[in-house]
Amino acid sequence: MSKSPYSDPEMAAVYDRIAARLQFTAPAHDLVEIAGVSQGDAVLDIGTGTGVVATAARTATGPEGFIVGVDPAIEMIRHAPKETCTLVLGQMPVLPFRDDAFDVVLAGFVVTHFANYQDGLAQMTRVCRAGGRVAMSVWGEVANAPAALWADTATRYFDREQLLNDFFKQIPWDAWFSRIQNVSRVLETAGLASVSTQTRHYPVRMQTNEYLLSREASVQGLVLRNRLSASDWEDFTANVSQAFHDKFGPTVEYLRDVHFGVGIKS
Repeated sequence: MSKSPYSDPEMAAVYDRIAARLQFTAPAHDLVEIAGVSQGDAVLDIGTGTGVVATAARTATGPEGFIVGVDPAIEMIRHAPKETCTLVLGQMPVLPFRDDAFDVVLAGFVVTHFANYQDGLAQMTRVCRAGGRVAMSVWGEVANAPAALWADTATRYFDREQLLNDFFKQIPWDAWFSRIQNVSRVLETAGLASVSTQTRHYPVRMQTNEYLLSREASVQGLVLRNRLSASDWEDFTANVSQAFHDKFGPTVEYLRDVHFGVGIKS
């Protein structure tokens, strides 16, 4: 894949319309709560995307707060509500902000995407003031049946190992951070104090057609589409739709686990 999937307009639109609402909003509010965002805080949202975490942070800070969202993908930022935060086009590992600029630095489901998570955490810590908090969320490792069925169907069309390699080129630390002990380890290595972690579980319920759309526009979907011919992709989408409707009917329900970590800059 020659460019980031997050620069794909179709992915950004589907993410904003389906995934952000049904999969990411609840963990975003919990990340803000766990990080202790309060009224009037200056908050940086790393990898803001369509602004899900920034919107939750705005609710916590009130109008007195100052929210900045940074993301390298212009197509994602186009969907972020402009009234919620100041949007900055930026690429990790270098953040275009002065030292000690923010009360809270948040990273919702984004540290796994960093080429070097240590450099990324160092930057997040740098721009956080002394006594401020750095907090992150990552997906856990609990399996779910819809994801398994989609992946099993995909491997009828392309080699599983190669698809995983393509996926990890985009999200290199997804599996590693799914183990919660690694969340606390990286926050402590970044020099943060009073590090704490926890796991929360989220029931997800959506129409089967919406799930399939969101999966097609996900990193996994775009990786597979990039590997297949147009006719094979059309055949895959027809077969996976049939498989899902046969197994789940019109509605898909599953559980996702999310790890949260927060530390204080000393």
